[in-house]
Amino acid sequence: ITRLLKVLRVVRVIRYSKNIQILIRVLKKEKSILLVVLYIALGYILITALIMFNIEDSSMFKNFFDAIYWATTTLTTVGYGDIYPLTNIGRVISMFSSLLGVAIIALPSGVITASYLEELRNSKK
Repeated sequence: ITRLLKVLRVVRVIRYSKNIQILIRVLKKEKSILLVVLYIALGYILITALIMFNIEDSSMFKNFFDAIYWATTTLTTVGYGDIYPLTNIGRVISMFSSLLGVAIIALPSGVITASYLEELRNSKK
């Protein structure tokens, strides 16, 4: 019970934090743009997984979930290395996916940063 009360104290502190309040306003303000980026990322994951599942042999991508897992780790540029393409065309698609993944992941951070700076300027006025 005391641990739960400590967690509740942290939640109360978050409520009174000026920077967290600004971040919440930014997320609410840019919700539609961030949702579009999320849909783009999900669509890209599904399309890339579908392409790789059909192009690669069944030795590495045993089922479609493996392809989705690979596409997600490639999009986020984590790339654990446990699942990877074996064919040359699969490797080319993987390189393209990694490069495009950096761009897709960078979109929301740019939107949030620009809106956060705008909110900071507005709060100073």
